[in-house]
Amino acid sequence: MGERGIDRGCVAGLLVLGALLKFTGLGAHGLSGDEPFTVYWAQRPLGELFAMLRTENNPPLYFLLMHAWSTCVPLDEAWLRVPSALFSVLTVWPLYLLARRGGRTTAVTAGLLFTLSQHHYAFAHEVRAYALLVLACVWSTWLLVRAAEPGRRPSAWAWLAVAELLLTWTHFFGWLMVGLQVLFVVLVPGLRPARRALGRAVALTALTHVPYAAVLFGRASSSIVHGTWLEAPGWEEPYNMLMRWSNAPVVAVCFLAVVVLALMRRPAGPTGPGPMRMALLWCGVPLVGMFLVSFAVPVYLDRYLLFASIGWYLLVAQAVAGLLPQAKGRRLLAGAAVAGMAASFAPWRPPSTDPGGVVRQVEAWRRGRTAVIVQPGWYGITYAWYLDRRLFRERTPIDQLLRARDVFPLASPDQLQPDPAWDTVVLVDAWAGLTDPEGRTERTVRSRWSFVDEVEADRKVRLLRFHR
Repeated sequence: MGERGIDRGCVAGLLVLGALLKFTGLGAHGLSGDEPFTVYWAQRPLGELFAMLRTENNPPLYFLLMHAWSTCVPLDEAWLRVPSALFSVLTVWPLYLLARRGGRTTAVTAGLLFTLSQHHYAFAHEVRAYALLVLACVWSTWLLVRAAEPGRRPSAWAWLAVAELLLTWTHFFGWLMVGLQVLFVVLVPGLRPARRALGRAVALTALTHVPYAAVLFGRASSSIVHGTWLEAPGWEEPYNMLMRWSNAPVVAVCFLAVVVLALMRRPAGPTGPGPMRMALLWCGVPLVGMFLVSFAVPVYLDRYLLFASIGWYLLVAQAVAGLLPQAKGRRLLAGAAVAGMAASFAPWRPPSTDPGGVVRQVEAWRRGRTAVIVQPGWYGITYAWYLDRRLFRERTPIDQLLRARDVFPLASPDQLQPDPAWDTVVLVDAWAGLTDPEGRTERTVRSRWSFVDEVEADRKVRLLRFHR
């Protein structure tokens, strides 16, 4: 078998392993976080969807994809997560080809580190755009490296433009990856021949965003002026991020030690397009840059840095494959790195949240006519999913359907209209302080109904029950 045949076998093996892991347990736990939000808006008519996207922090591509997909499959967690799992599985293909420039050991190691990442496994099981974003990041960077090769075709920039369009229309943070690629062609000597191709691709991509520019800059300025719901990170947070990418603290420390030793042993990157230097930029610039920015505008969140984790796996793979001079020693060190990820990989780990428990507890508390007040209002979509997911298929807006069942999502405490006919009131506080920092809703309910008890039905979701 020739070199190309061996590489094809390695890619096929990685794809099969990824599929076995990431298509397992897709429906093992319910929707949480922003997943119900994505599913709900994917069911809405396109006019309503695009109206919502004017105030949403994501571009429309993934919503449109899920709009098409969810009309063909049951409204079930496992089916809804299939696209994310597929995107995550496919990512290992361009990742292998990208890392192959540093040798087959490097490519196999990078592919296995990514496949055995608990962090990426979680996002492969999430109905959000992040798995597609990572695939687009890796594919576009591989095309960039190819465009820098001698004898490249004049059309190389066109495929790169397609990848950049996929990247930026999947998530606004795709533009950060585009910025990184600009750094690559400036600071990595082997990639400088791709400057013209990247320039054309970015120009075309920017041109397609002109109609969407007002939304993009509006959302960015809103986040800067009004801030986000996040808090500024602690000084240990960059290490915590590396720990998430490495599955466990001891693995992260070992990986850091190997990377530092490899960088001390030789200049950043062997011959070729400078893979270590590119990998350093890929993970280091977002990791440190967003960390510093977050002290002014808190945006430091693991999902927003998911695209940077690929640079970490490339960096570790390059380090373990280049630290020792003997081929056998390099393979043993690479095997140890993969074994560390495998030993700390726990796909059976239960989820940290259970939104369904909120609805179950509320239903158990119902006595007489029961009003359920939900704060903040957007948690009403999550509540509706566990109350009756068939509501998502209805054409009537979800707020109206919920009010018909005496469930009242409140975007503001001014929307509360107490009804003397309510026998029981249950207040669902899913971080109500975001929209009601003074606790006006709770004070109003306490003044009219007698407090009975309180329970934390899910992580950071407090339920308060009141009777007449």
